[in-house]
Amino acid sequence: MKQKIDLKTYIRKSRVALLMVALSLNVCLNAQNFPKLGSDTLLDIATWNVEWLGNTTNGPSDEILQYNNVLALMNKTELDIFALQEVSSPSTFANLSTALGAKYDGFISDFSQTQKTALFWRKSMFEIIPDLSLNIPLNSSDNYAFASRAPLQVCLRTVGGSKTDTIFLLVIHMKAQTESTDAGRFESYTRRQNAANALKLYVETTLAGKKFVVLGDWNDDLDVSIYNALPTPYAGLLTAKYTFPSKELTDAGKSSYAFNTSMIDHIMQSKTLDSFYMKGSAKVFDNASDYVSNFSNNTSDHFPVYAFYDWKKLSTRIIPASVTEMHAKAQILVYPNPVQDKLFIESNEVLERVVVYQLNGQIAYEQVGEAKVLQMNIGSLPPGFYILQIEGRTALQTSRLVISSE
Repeated sequence: MKQKIDLKTYIRKSRVALLMVALSLNVCLNAQNFPKLGSDTLLDIATWNVEWLGNTTNGPSDEILQYNNVLALMNKTELDIFALQEVSSPSTFANLSTALGAKYDGFISDFSQTQKTALFWRKSMFEIIPDLSLNIPLNSSDNYAFASRAPLQVCLRTVGGSKTDTIFLLVIHMKAQTESTDAGRFESYTRRQNAANALKLYVETTLAGKKFVVLGDWNDDLDVSIYNALPTPYAGLLTAKYTFPSKELTDAGKSSYAFNTSMIDHIMQSKTLDSFYMKGSAKVFDNASDYVSNFSNNTSDHFPVYAFYDWKKLSTRIIPASVTEMHAKAQILVYPNPVQDKLFIESNEVLERVVVYQLNGQIAYEQVGEAKVLQMNIGSLPPGFYILQIEGRTALQTSRLVISSE
């Protein structure tokens, strides 16, 4: 038997229902409404620990909400380069790469630790140099110092300007201070110190004279250490006069971690980039909770840290028109992408070499020959994300390739 409802009760319940729908829509419309932080004329470089992104047993409990918030922040803030730490699921990285694919390309570390590092960059500004992009090799003691998370090196080449330049991005995740005993916390402090020394040796040998930026969760501050206010474990880098844009934030009393008052996420640059850095531009997005309620619990316990560089100085110069015209004439068509079996490449100029790289920089497939139309049988490669580099007589094109199982 149906229950009778008088008109007043019906109207009241209808109003409540409509109010709940309106509130729900309002939450949907206003959630993830992040502001634009990037500049249209500068190079914006950011680092962000995304707290166990994609891991169902650690970090925020609502994985879908966390993923959507991370995706929205990266999309809407319009920063050019994002260095991420704690990307903890290959499938989540793949989904993020696909969702951002119109704007960004990405590269992820291949070490065995669950908390992986990754880099995303704006496709209209950079393309990857695959054979210079890898987790840097470490001996056993240095690997221990880095908590088995070897720094991820991604080498990018500028595109879209009249000058081609390269920049190395190193993404790091230093040992955290998670121990319950004082002895354990001191050991973590020492490991961060040793990792910093190994990093210093690497950039001063392998990357000597090159442009590089080191970004990541350094898990310590730059004035004094979070461990017993000892000298910062990064004193050796500061003494060597490496510029940390994030030191401006330390000096200003800012915090990049939601649950204490320390700056533990940092950006360090090569001395060759000091004149490119826009002094005073370093920022921490510590008001992210103004745009996503409870951000530090449902998205990440870290806030993005970013800085600005002179893009024109990196990518622009006057070159002869004839050279510009020569490169403009080179047109390359790649299809289908995603691909399952056969990949076709067509060009209006002779192609000489095509290489498919894994995301760890290793060559997965290579084809050499002189032709304007190429057919590549790559069905034997495992499904996933790859980097496709095409070399012609005057052209060089690098792009992302997706091999699909369906």
